Amino acid sequence: MDGNSKLAVLQKKFAAFFKGRKHQAVLFLGIAGMLMILLSSILPEKQPKPAQPDGELDTQVYIDQLEDRLTRLIGKIEGVGRCEVMITAANGVEYVYAIEESQNSNETNSYEGDEMKKQTQQQNTEQKYIVMDAGSGKKEALLKTWKQPAIQGVVVVCEGAKSVVVQERVTQAVTTALGIPYNKVCVTKIS
Repeated sequence: MDGNSKLAVLQKKFAAFFKGRKHQAVLFLGIAGMLMILLSSILPEKQPKPAQPDGELDTQVYIDQLEDRLTRLIGKIEGVGRCEVMITAANGVEYVYAIEESQNSNETNSYEGDEMKKQTQQQNTEQKYIVMDAGSGKKEALLKTWKQPAIQGVVVVCEGAKSVVVQERVTQAVTTALGIPYNKVCVTKIS
């Protein structure tokens, strides 16, 4: 029996049950509707994922996007031809959380007659993360800012790298775009 014939049989049985009982059919549908409303209020709602701070990316996504942008940029340089770019990061994304800092200093002097015998200084510094309610009973530290990973090195492989002029142009474009020194850039010919 296929799906359409099963549906037809079910419709016939439903119509036969309520034949001549229109009031019961309306009552049945009303009760079914109220049960659905009750169930929807009892079942837990699917909570949306908390919003990440604007622009937050994980390290690999950031590196991939940077490689794509740099590949397009370098590909536009005269004489480069086909190119590929690989970027390595020195670390991951660094999160900086807001802190509350309290300092307490205490100075004690001991005298014997007019002469100071002992001087004691004590400084206490206490730091605590500022914690916010994230909803549904969760507490999270307040994110102040985050820093993208530092670039450790860049390798550019391109067709035009046999020319010293092209190598210099590519190296200059990469160092300027990423704000890294020349010794962190390698430009070589593609095979």
